[in-house]
Amino acid sequence: MTTVLCTLYNSLYLDKGLVLYESLCECAKDFKLYVLCMDDKCYEVLADLHQEHTIPIRLSDFENGDEKLLKAKENRSFGEYCWTCTPSIILYVLEKFKESICTYIDADMYFYHDPQILIDEMLNSGKSVMIVPHRFSKANKGLEENGIYCVEFNTFVNKADSLDVLSRWRNDCLTCCSSENDGVHYGDQKYLDTWPQEYGNVYVCENLGAGVAPWNIQSYLLESYTDNSYLLKTRNDKKHFSIVFYHYQGIQYIDDNKVKINVYKAQFNIDRLLLLKLYRPYLRKCNHFKKCLSERYGINTVIRSHPAFKKMTRRPLITILSELSLSNILYRFMLRYNRKKDIICY
Repeated sequence: MTTVLCTLYNSLYLDKGLVLYESLCECAKDFKLYVLCMDDKCYEVLADLHQEHTIPIRLSDFENGDEKLLKAKENRSFGEYCWTCTPSIILYVLEKFKESICTYIDADMYFYHDPQILIDEMLNSGKSVMIVPHRFSKANKGLEENGIYCVEFNTFVNKADSLDVLSRWRNDCLTCCSSENDGVHYGDQKYLDTWPQEYGNVYVCENLGAGVAPWNIQSYLLESYTDNSYLLKTRNDKKHFSIVFYHYQGIQYIDDNKVKINVYKAQFNIDRLLLLKLYRPYLRKCNHFKKCLSERYGINTVIRSHPAFKKMTRRPLITILSELSLSNILYRFMLRYNRKKDIICY
């Protein structure tokens, strides 16, 4: 069975997109990857590369005749528009290319095992839609206000009950895809919170290897590592599992060989060996494609500020101290020191 996947990104994300593709070539038995190219340069590069399993989609072709999508585009940032397009690209692949099933994946992920095992898990359950929980670590539980489930691996079968969920999601995103969390909306993912209760055909992925990420890595320890395969165990109940994919969200480049990975933000006691074993090989792969893209196409993919991060207004130190107990002051101090570990040289 061919695994049908789709994603979207622009030319600034090409290095990550090419690493994602490479990971799929290494571990997936058979797959197609539809890529919605969010600018013409991205489309030109992918068309020129002639990757066997990639089907690039020009943005203008995707938008053609979709008046609702073009209307929504008028008053949204680039990041918000990408979120708006997520359910629409899934629907586009199912309708235009007549695929029987399609899974949306984020471009900044890397697969260590065949993603088909996750899709089979859903199909064996008898459900036709799959979502993946964030599984926030204890320190990050407060982030659930941005969404219980992550838009990173979302599967839809091309059948009526699944298309009903997908169409409603598309309409929701067309109505609002704001990056400002008002408690009801947050990008494209807050809408997923109620799906398991509202729809009988929605499956919540149980495989812990789906969606290991900066926001939950504190919960896991590295058990063993061989040939690009990671066996982890949970800190609490010592459950063992293999990483299916890791979501490298939030990487910011300081220079060509140094990055801020934004993992430690509110977390202590992270397995440093696990983190380095994941990030250094990934960053080196990205660096390889960065050089290739620069030399062959004149593209600079060094992203120094991530669109998902907002600038916080700084308050006077004396104001902050007046609001904190001694223990919280110590906690803040330790946290600031801990964040220095976010800088990785590779």
